[in-house]
Amino acid sequence: MSEIARDCNMSTGNLYRYFPSKLDIAEMFVRNLRRRQVADLRAVVDDRDKSPADKLRAFFLAKFKLAYDRFHDKPKAYELSLELLNSRPKIGIEWENAEGRVLSEILLEGEAAGVFAIEDATGTAKILQDALFRFTSPAIFHEGEFDELTAELHGVIDLVLDGFAWRAAQRISADERKHA
Repeated sequence: MSEIARDCNMSTGNLYRYFPSKLDIAEMFVRNLRRRQVADLRAVVDDRDKSPADKLRAFFLAKFKLAYDRFHDKPKAYELSLELLNSRPKIGIEWENAEGRVLSEILLEGEAAGVFAIEDATGTAKILQDALFRFTSPAIFHEGEFDELTAELHGVIDLVLDGFAWRAAQRISADERKHA
């Protein structure tokens, strides 16, 4: 705490007045960071020039870039993140839920446009978050460089979008058979 106080040009006692521990500082920092990240992800949803498929791709690419920039070649950031999530798992759950709400909006838009066949947007968002976790986990950033990992992420998103398109086509075919 004394090192942090020195970096902030304040006394250790004054720092303790606002933050009882380093984890409290980290939590405040993460909450502010996450608010900005959710706003960035929400901007993807609000882009009226993008199709739902393009929004889904942009959402996961933005998530990946945010995580890559935060953790690549930054072992201390990774270490602090792990400690915070282990000590205060509620923070991670809050983030996943906030992100899931934004993702659900994209899925519902795709459902309304007839390009995604989604039964449960919240459940599907959770499945996608789990399936694409690899690209936001700090551990992956030791496995490859940005361009290589981005290409892999595009491949996974292509598979997801192909699956949504196939399901939407199946739904249309079933509806046509009903009305024939």
